[in-house]
Amino acid sequence: MRRLPCIALTALLLCACGGRFSYENGLQPTATPLVSVDPYFSLWSFGPELTGDVTRHWTGRKQPLLAALRVDGKVYRVLGCENAKPGVPEGRIRPHLEPDSSYLYRGPEVFAEAAVQTGANVLPTRSLYAFECGPVELELNFTSPLLPDRLDLLTRPVGYARFDVRSLDGRRHDVQLYFEASPRIAMDFYMVPMTLEKGSADGVDFVRAGTVSQDLLGRAADDIRIDWGYFYLAAAGNKGQVAVVKGVPAREAFADGGVLGAVQEDVTTLDFVQDDLALACVCDLGKGVKRSSRTLLLAYDDIYSINYLGQALRPYWNRAGDNTITREIAAAAAQEGRVARLCASFDKALLKEALKAGGKEYSDLCAAVFRQAIAAHKLVEGPDGELFFFSKENFSNGSIGTVDVSYPSVPLLLLYNKELAKGLLNHIYYYSESDAWPNDWAPHDVGRYPQALGQNYGNTMPLEECGNMLLLTAAVVQEDGDAEYALRHWETLSKWAAYALAHGQHPENQLCTDDFAGRLANNANLSAKAILGAAAYGKMAAMLGKEDVASFYLDSAARMAAIWKEEACDGDHYRLSFDTPDTWSLKYNLVWDRLLGLNIFDPSIMEAEIPYYLSKENKYGVPLDCRAGYTKTDWVMWTASMAPDMETFQRFVHPLYEFYTDSVLPGPLSDWTETETPRSHQMRGRSVVGGFYMKMYSDRIKK
Repeated sequence: MRRLPCIALTALLLCACGGRFSYENGLQPTATPLVSVDPYFSLWSFGPELTGDVTRHWTGRKQPLLAALRVDGKVYRVLGCENAKPGVPEGRIRPHLEPDSSYLYRGPEVFAEAAVQTGANVLPTRSLYAFECGPVELELNFTSPLLPDRLDLLTRPVGYARFDVRSLDGRRHDVQLYFEASPRIAMDFYMVPMTLEKGSADGVDFVRAGTVSQDLLGRAADDIRIDWGYFYLAAAGNKGQVAVVKGVPAREAFADGGVLGAVQEDVTTLDFVQDDLALACVCDLGKGVKRSSRTLLLAYDDIYSINYLGQALRPYWNRAGDNTITREIAAAAAQEGRVARLCASFDKALLKEALKAGGKEYSDLCAAVFRQAIAAHKLVEGPDGELFFFSKENFSNGSIGTVDVSYPSVPLLLLYNKELAKGLLNHIYYYSESDAWPNDWAPHDVGRYPQALGQNYGNTMPLEECGNMLLLTAAVVQEDGDAEYALRHWETLSKWAAYALAHGQHPENQLCTDDFAGRLANNANLSAKAILGAAAYGKMAAMLGKEDVASFYLDSAARMAAIWKEEACDGDHYRLSFDTPDTWSLKYNLVWDRLLGLNIFDPSIMEAEIPYYLSKENKYGVPLDCRAGYTKTDWVMWTASMAPDMETFQRFVHPLYEFYTDSVLPGPLSDWTETETPRSHQMRGRSVVGGFYMKMYSDRIKK
């Protein structure tokens, strides 16, 4: 990774609490989030160079942003490119659904010369780049203020792109900025009529794009993008001319020293993106300047976000239906400085805590996954006014609100906002307690994103999901300091606890969360989850003064844990399944025994398991179990958090860091990876990487 020059790139200094904290992320991820809000509004740069390829949706589909700086009449490209990089996969898209995926723009390549990228840095809420544009230095700062404790900012669908320039030679220079966004950001497949228009409202001049059809919440699948609502581009403080343009003429006009007046279009409907219409903004940073800056705002109004059991739910920022996207854009512009300070303060605190918990490589990974974990969710208000925080199973099966996706991701939310952790559970309880769910065990999901119309996954995971819901509920109750939340759902919890107790000692031939490995009877790790789930129910019963129930479940769980130890023992380690000697698996579920203060499993179990796992470690990590060479990086992090000391913890982390450094598949980070080669499976862009924060959460619990 190229290092940023040390010459006063101010946005790289995380200034907070009266001091300076400089942090450089040594990890160059396979893709970097630029604007990340939710599973649909999610723009990334694939690869290390910001100018090396077109920008893309997290799925790999091209959603181009293009920017260039004109310095003393010479043009330098600083974002994106005019032709897609060959060989970058576009998700799982069938090529015949695009008219021609081999090119992006018609006409010549106008912005052929790329600026020299001198650095890149990925922080929790920001992605930072530095360039030399001849005699001028540019710092480009993409900020998505996904601050978990500020729901107004977390859910505001507006991202910042700030351009800061300064003279390198001490002289004054004439500098202008050209920025272009494709209407593809507001469509899924390309052969659909689009509307592009310029407008003004709430003091904001904007250009926007949207499909003509506006089929709200019309389709549910995994590898799709939004094709309803409107994408907006505006300049903060209206310090820039916005227009609908034909791309090549607009770029040529800029390169020749002009602006947009001669090439802007009126309100326009087009049939295909090949017509080369785009949303553009030109900003004059000044004639004869040594320092200057401009901020552009990229926003998306999805109008409605989720269809929950037949009810269309608005985004949280407009939950009452009395707000407008232009008000949010105006507020984002007005609050830019304050938001920047909040993000700097948040990043500083997070990184310092991560450094203390696990060292530099661990901290780098936590910084790299933060926005991916948060933006794989959508926050809405439920029918009764409660928070519904829906995950999307990105590149696994597209399910919405999957319980065993919430389970690994929850440490991040428990750290920063327990109400969001409850938001993962509320929609499951609402569904489970309705007539739509007839079973005595917990559902796997509530539908397929964005249509939460009932469980989508055809294979049930009764024991897995009961254990997950019991443990997650106990975790949020522990954070609350009382069990009122559990009391609200006590009848439902009681059904799930009874199921865990009845089936948890020797699990039937069921799937667990690692369903790609297939069904397995007598799964020791699944059994441990069920036993801990039953114990967690007992703990919540004790908090509610239900002493008889508490004693029964805690005593039963302790007896089951003793049997577990005897039957799973395989000499110096513990088996994958009770009836298969000479096997092993990561027992990541045991982390909750200590976190919830249950203490029903003998500590000697993990004292034996940890060194045994390290004896099986390959170049890129410890396999999930003895059946294959792949692993799940979230589970490795959970397992590592049970290590007895920092040195041992870092022995688990370093191979994962090496994997993400060497990874050959472009795109957001995958959580299902190989341990002998730097290759991964699908499952990328998922929220489960929030599980990387288990060590930080565990350390906080210890305090």
